[in-house]
Amino acid sequence: MKISFDPKDFSSKFKLAASVAATRDTKPILQNVMVKAEKKTGVFLQATDAELGIRISVECDVIANGEAILPAKKLPQILAETREEKLTLEGTESNVVVFGEHVKHDLNTQSPDEFPNVEEFEEAAYHEIPAKALREMIRRTTFATDAENPRFALGGVCFEMVEDNISVVATDGRRLAWQEGKGNCVNDHKPAASILPARTLELLAQALSDKTIDEDDDVKVAISANRVLFQCKNITLFSRLVEGRFPKWRTIIPQTDDDTPVMIESAALFSAIRQAGIATDDLEPGVNFTFQHGKLTLHGQGKEIGNSTVELPISYDGKDKTLKLNPKFMTGFLKVLDADQVVAIYLPPDNDPVKITADDGGYVYVVMPMSP
Repeated sequence: MKISFDPKDFSSKFKLAASVAATRDTKPILQNVMVKAEKKTGVFLQATDAELGIRISVECDVIANGEAILPAKKLPQILAETREEKLTLEGTESNVVVFGEHVKHDLNTQSPDEFPNVEEFEEAAYHEIPAKALREMIRRTTFATDAENPRFALGGVCFEMVEDNISVVATDGRRLAWQEGKGNCVNDHKPAASILPARTLELLAQALSDKTIDEDDDVKVAISANRVLFQCKNITLFSRLVEGRFPKWRTIIPQTDDDTPVMIESAALFSAIRQAGIATDDLEPGVNFTFQHGKLTLHGQGKEIGNSTVELPISYDGKDKTLKLNPKFMTGFLKVLDADQVVAIYLPPDNDPVKITADDGGYVYVVMPMSP
């Protein structure tokens, strides 16, 4: 196998593939990336840790067909440091040689025959979702997962696809993020509600940011009993699903059809929460949100640090209401919104969950108040 390529373009795609390679595994070969080169079909990078796998096409000149194993840790260093405008990579069963006009690296490697096949997208039934919309669904939900929770399913994100309607939901038991969207159902794709690993979705969002993918390009999504497959242009990603039961999340969302929310600009609220949170500490992590006529007062206090108070003018003429909320949970939600967006906060009775929505529609966030 022998190829030549632009180091900059090759480097970005190789880093993405290398991020999938296993860091620890009983099969050392999975700590590498395999490259396949054919003059007819082009060049593909493949990596897997057995639970997650990726296949990426990359622009190269194919000089000789074949396969080679590339070291996931060392090759990025070579690509990052080189000043060559063009590099050539030649691989055999025992080594790969990377060279240019003024540089040569000869690296020991393993036989590509030992590398497992990375699944391709050959599904007939699937959903199509625009790349921009899917990235937004991922960005607005994955932050609400909890990989450390003993309830393993809370480390994943629930996908529900019913005809052209899509719901993506994440919760760690103390907060919940739900983004609705639209897709195109192809050939009656009817997957059951499935839990996808947050890591898989974060990697997918990174892959969809590649310069070769436009916002309107469709991502094919096919979910079966134990795995999910994604494909968009030159990238295919597969992943095992998370086992376990996801909470009955719809029952958690407060019914607010008859309630009038408090409207606040997200950037202003984000800044105020960060300021009020300065005085909090691990022993006193909460910030009091006090809603009064015409203003919202945020007060944070720590036993050793002191206290911080910030006021925001708001349009509110109801009864005084104080909620104690975790500032990190609130800023985590606001961080995924545009600065000029307006959020609607529905004040709950007693100390019930707080429902918040964004003005672009389809996005709901629920957070549990802390004990006063």
